[in-house]
Amino acid sequence: MPEQVQVQTQVRRAMAMEWFRLRTLRSTWLITGLCLLASAGLALAIVLVEGDVVDADLARSVLNPGQPSPLALLLGLLGVLAWGHDSRYGTIRPLLTVLPDRRVLAVARTLVMTAYLLSVVLLCQAAAWVTGLLATGGDLAEFATAEVVLRNGLGMVVLGLGVGWFGLALGVLLPSLPAAVATFFIYPAAVEPMISMLLEKTAGNAHLWLPFGSFGSLIGVDQGGPSPLGAAALFLGAMALLNLAGLARLHTRDV
Repeated sequence: MPEQVQVQTQVRRAMAMEWFRLRTLRSTWLITGLCLLASAGLALAIVLVEGDVVDADLARSVLNPGQPSPLALLLGLLGVLAWGHDSRYGTIRPLLTVLPDRRVLAVARTLVMTAYLLSVVLLCQAAAWVTGLLATGGDLAEFATAEVVLRNGLGMVVLGLGVGWFGLALGVLLPSLPAAVATFFIYPAAVEPMISMLLEKTAGNAHLWLPFGSFGSLIGVDQGGPSPLGAAALFLGAMALLNLAGLARLHTRDV
């Protein structure tokens, strides 16, 4: 029991340090600001371009303007930089001097980043919705509870959190920041689409069960894949496994 209390104390201390580190990085506030600007700006642009008819489809587009999502990409970069700054500037060794237990550091960083990513994506979705409401004179409120709107809104929250976890995992798995950033863009943009093309020709709807491929099932665009709940579990589960692999890598790698 005393050992468990000691571990909990270490985790709380590590989380406090991580929160201090996160909020003192300029990149944190720059990316957060860009997330809000992109969400509100795209929502306004969509209403101005497509707002002749205010309906559930317009409300859906306000929350999910299409893929690739600037919000998700920015959150993923924020995740990469969570570990990437340590790799680039050599701050991991001083950090481990203060927090010698690498598992405690990894758990604390993951928890703090998860809370921050979730907060940012929720704030951005709220900003997009408020922008859409103001731009339509409040007419959009009528469709707030439509199924397609709720699915896309929640889908973007899952996507933002999952892509943030994807970046977080790459940041710890790959000790080179440029390599982590390159992999972050190349895998969803080129590698998985190539795998999807092969699976679509040889295995029917199997491509809908790939991590990023499951997003269509989550928001109701694709049929024949997992259920919305299953798609969310598949996507977030895959990213969680990547972070567990990153924890194992951090535990054994030479810093």
